Amino acid sequence: MEIVTSWEKQGANKALEQAALNSLREDLSVETVVKVTGLTLERVQELKAELKAENNK
Repeated sequence: MEIVTSWEKQGANKALEQAALNSLREDLSVETVVKVTGLTLERVQELKAELKAENNK
């Protein structure tokens, strides 16, 4: 039986979010990023909004 710690989950989630950000920067659709990363639609949309805000600074 494998025990996954909370910090391992956080690290894995951070890696997925980074992959999502990179994919969004490459103009992949939100739907494609959701399918590839397994992140929720809401989280990918939040990441896309963060990128847009970052680019508007």
